[in-house]
Amino acid sequence: MSFEIVCAQIDLARQKENFTYIKSYFDKAKAWGYNYILIYLQHVVRTSQNSFFDKEKTYSKAEIKKIVEYAEKIGLKVIPSLHNLSYMGGFIEHDEFKHFSEGESRWDDEGTGKLADSACLSNPKWYPFIEKYLTEVIELFPNSEYVHMNMDEQFEFAICDKCMERVKKGETKDSMFLEHIIHTNNFIKRLGKTMMIGDDWFEYSDIVDKLPRDIILTPWHYVYMSHEPNGHWTNRIKKDWLKLYDELGFRYVCLFYSHRASSVYNIDTFTRYIEKHNAMGVMATAWCRNDSFYEGAFPYMAYAAARWNGIAHTREDGIKIYSDLLGGDLILAKLIYSLGIVEIAPDFDPVNYGVNDTITLYNYRTMLESALEIIRKRKAKLKGLAKDIATDIYDYIYEIYLNALLCKLSEKIFDNYDGKEMNLPALTEDADIIERGYEEIRENGEKLWKKYRKGIVSRDRTFEGKFDFRKNALEKIKTELKNNEKKGVLFLNYMYVETYNTVRNTIKIKYIGKEEKLVFKGYLKPKESLFEVGGSFCSRIATEDREIEYIKFGSYGEGAFYPQNFRYYAKGKKYIAERVEVIHGKVVNPEKVLFNDTRFAEMGYENGIDHVNDMSLSKELHEIKIYFSRLK
Repeated sequence: MSFEIVCAQIDLARQKENFTYIKSYFDKAKAWGYNYILIYLQHVVRTSQNSFFDKEKTYSKAEIKKIVEYAEKIGLKVIPSLHNLSYMGGFIEHDEFKHFSEGESRWDDEGTGKLADSACLSNPKWYPFIEKYLTEVIELFPNSEYVHMNMDEQFEFAICDKCMERVKKGETKDSMFLEHIIHTNNFIKRLGKTMMIGDDWFEYSDIVDKLPRDIILTPWHYVYMSHEPNGHWTNRIKKDWLKLYDELGFRYVCLFYSHRASSVYNIDTFTRYIEKHNAMGVMATAWCRNDSFYEGAFPYMAYAAARWNGIAHTREDGIKIYSDLLGGDLILAKLIYSLGIVEIAPDFDPVNYGVNDTITLYNYRTMLESALEIIRKRKAKLKGLAKDIATDIYDYIYEIYLNALLCKLSEKIFDNYDGKEMNLPALTEDADIIERGYEEIRENGEKLWKKYRKGIVSRDRTFEGKFDFRKNALEKIKTELKNNEKKGVLFLNYMYVETYNTVRNTIKIKYIGKEEKLVFKGYLKPKESLFEVGGSFCSRIATEDREIEYIKFGSYGEGAFYPQNFRYYAKGKKYIAERVEVIHGKVVNPEKVLFNDTRFAEMGYENGIDHVNDMSLSKELHEIKIYFSRLK
């Protein structure tokens, strides 16, 4: 197995880096066996179009030229990565460029005026503007054969009145997207380059067979790969994509996820799938380092390049590569190489939202606890880069572990609410442990920042903001624990075909003798969400400790929601769903929520392609009203 392109990536769009660090990153990539470097830029090059952009976030043309020249000097070929449709927020956030937006963002539930970060292709001024910008940037890469134009995640594509008017007159979003790709390809060819684009949106727009074959596709899959790709979103077009690309005559470069302590299962399983096909290249992508660092991914990146260059063949080869970057510590290398890391979201209030423990969470939390104890001891003996790599890995795993502890804390809190006795103050030590852990990670991160990002600020204070948010949230949690307030508990069981979606929910409660009240608005999903995770789950919502007359449960967003059952505790008594009414929207089999078993109703439109073609579907609220009776 050999590849024409073995590419590493650096993300300068989300976090500016100093030239010294960029050089060292390129040096390592070259030493590991990469022959290309992709520089992700978005909008962060200051040209005649955006010369007023913040210098702390962006680069001058002279700085980019210097970066490119160094990469080429050491033998790395450079690929600039840019956009001209989605991810245009860096322009649109400025008053001068707001008119290029498609309009209201799909995330603006509160009517704040947040704009979509997709550009409107029906705006006659867009192409002249963006192509002047792109031309100035691409000219800084005179020796580059390829330009990556992304084209990924076009959720807010063609949603404005002008675009929808075109649809009414007979165009389709598919045809508009195809036209845009062909237009951009012709533009890139006029600049003497070959265009690369992501392929994820072909799961919604079935147009790949109509594309010019000189476009290079870049399929990305960042999770465990079975016999073929899992896909990226709910209810999309699903195909054996690499087999199709081979049959259609496309060249393609496959993208892997090199985050801090990324699990080698992505390299091993995706590479195994690629070996059955004819990829021209592979790429280790590195995204969004504005609240973290690259160092933790170095063993992964070194192993990936060795695997793709035919140097690493066995598990022992991989562990040896990890060991070489971890000061020769084989025990530490074997542990980190073997970990299967799954992220857990911390974005919930454990006093008011309860996460039921599962065997998956239990086993994962126990595994992480044991791993952290070993890493903590062994990294203390390391020095230099090896210590920094181990520290960054430790911080990443530790943060996930603390998020798992937050899930467990929520379960303990809710067990108090519906238990025989209330003793929430006893749980403040659990919150203290989590808070101290986040502070340790902050301190470690600040040391790494001073070492590797001297003179560079965290973009939009993302690094500082992450830890400030955690600290403030935990202080609030501890205050509520000390108050020891008795609450009722609403249980919701629900089914997910897969958990990586953007369906949101609302819960309104009418207590007997009181006005109806909105008590929840957000996502009901397991905190360890992944593309391939699915099944039956339970969330617990804190209520007032009083009898409920009814609840209204709503669902909206891109996809359907599948509720199974509702019940609640209040005043030491249990109440079960007795009657359900459909208030409005699309609800299929609502009566199934009256059974506490595996049956489920369907709320909303489950076809993801329908949602993309008509974004108004995601604004529609599908709502049911549920009455309860006391369990006797």
